Amino acid sequence: MAISPETVEEVNRVANVYDVISDYLSLKRQGSVYVALCPFHNEKTPSFVVSPTKNIFKCFGCGISGNAIKFVMEYEKISYFDAVVKLAQKYNIPVKYLDSEKEKLNKGLYAITRMITEFYKENLKKSQICKDYLKNRGILSRTIEEFELGYSPEDSSLLQKYIQEKNISVEDLEKIGLITKTDNGFKDKFSGRLIFPIKDIKGNIIAFGGRALDSVRQPKYLNSPETVIYKKRNTLYGIYESLEHLKEKQSVVIVEGYMDLISLFQIGIKNVVATLGTAFTKNQANLLKKYIKEAVVMFDSDEAGKKAAIETAKILLSEGITVRYAYYKEAKDPDELSKQGLSKVKEIIDRSKDIIIFLLERLKSIQDSDIKTQLKNYQTIYNYITKIIAYIEDPSLRNSYIEIVAKYTGRAFANVESDIEKVRLLTKIERENLKYSEDENKDIKPKLSIKEKIVLKHILENPNFLQKYNFYDIITFSDTLGYYIQLINSGNTQIIQDLSQTLNQHNISTTEETVLQILEDFRQEWIKKQKSLDLSTLSEKNFTDVFNEIKTLKRRR
Repeated sequence: MAISPETVEEVNRVANVYDVISDYLSLKRQGSVYVALCPFHNEKTPSFVVSPTKNIFKCFGCGISGNAIKFVMEYEKISYFDAVVKLAQKYNIPVKYLDSEKEKLNKGLYAITRMITEFYKENLKKSQICKDYLKNRGILSRTIEEFELGYSPEDSSLLQKYIQEKNISVEDLEKIGLITKTDNGFKDKFSGRLIFPIKDIKGNIIAFGGRALDSVRQPKYLNSPETVIYKKRNTLYGIYESLEHLKEKQSVVIVEGYMDLISLFQIGIKNVVATLGTAFTKNQANLLKKYIKEAVVMFDSDEAGKKAAIETAKILLSEGITVRYAYYKEAKDPDELSKQGLSKVKEIIDRSKDIIIFLLERLKSIQDSDIKTQLKNYQTIYNYITKIIAYIEDPSLRNSYIEIVAKYTGRAFANVESDIEKVRLLTKIERENLKYSEDENKDIKPKLSIKEKIVLKHILENPNFLQKYNFYDIITFSDTLGYYIQLINSGNTQIIQDLSQTLNQHNISTTEETVLQILEDFRQEWIKKQKSLDLSTLSEKNFTDVFNEIKTLKRRR
């Protein structure tokens, strides 16, 4: 859902950068501006400047600059959409939305999934076998209600009757991936199963998970296929129910399955999400890092669970999220462990360790009598460590871990660093692919001026333009153009097609000369803003130097 341009304009008009930033930082007046220690990099002398009159901020240390929306985005690590909404709420500005055709379709499908969920919930009340199953698993009625658990009856005619009463079409059931067509009509894919509605972060029901109630029915767990409203790589089970607890603790416990999550939630571990039984993804890490700084990985205690934990840690650390590993032998999974009570589970979570430290301690504790096995196990764990560290993009954090590994293993820093660089080279393609994860909020597009439309249309019609003129600094000169250029550079064909279609709706003609002039205008406007902020912080004796710099400033090549 896109925010209306009128709302964005009103937020930009009302949200003064000083008023907003003073909620986050202690600002000290210095002439006509305010200064503070920059929150975006480490420093001892304030280089972060806020100009209320120009309504911009800039750090002269790391170079970040922008308006109130940009600050909130960067400080809270939230999307453009969320930053606009947050500021609108602060200033009591009504938020108006624009529904695209896709969003209208989604709303219709959300209504369908809600009705199907109610059908499942009612059938759970009628199913003694399902109620007995939940009772035997220790699931309480309040938990059933909170997670809206249900039951899909074996008799598909009951669903057929229900959709007729509710005027739901078979085509709609196909769109949400619920049914399989048969000679007699259709069959619910989840028939005879306990149902777990899967919700997005806003509470919309986007898919279903089904659990067999006996050992005969296979597979044990069945999930909805991907649909227009459900992309499993972007989703975490329980994210909606756990959201406020994640924000409060800034920490998450990550488990693998539905019952693991529900059992932990029920005993009081409520900052918990589940991976839906699939490999953890970059998109899921991006979803979490908006709300948390630390993750505790609590997977099954078998070897498969340990390996999955390592892969998950690799992705989390690549996003700058601290990772602790909850190691336990007392049960096969968190669901079983929860039966030992809250205090036991909290004890295991509290004693969980940074995953690199945990693996290094395993290195030191290998006690195999067979020297070949001992060496093999040592090398396996060491390889796990190097691969995790290889995925860390922050050089300072990566070097800190290298120092720790060198200390624990007795290897020279340079040797450990070399081992990790080899892994980084081998996994470069994999890491690059992870960078280009889909962002659900990229549908929230800032408004384009006519000049910006001309530039974008020319870029789309002339793919070599950006490489020819190296205009990546447009991101600095125009936040809006930078936003769209990053979308174009992502290589997402659907995004490019949608943007091209939007621009072609307007009768816009472009030439390279016109585009270059527009970009020069943007650059000059940006320089004026930045230098006016520079001058407001300088003494008279430095004025001449800065003035001369303005005259000689050239675009970066």
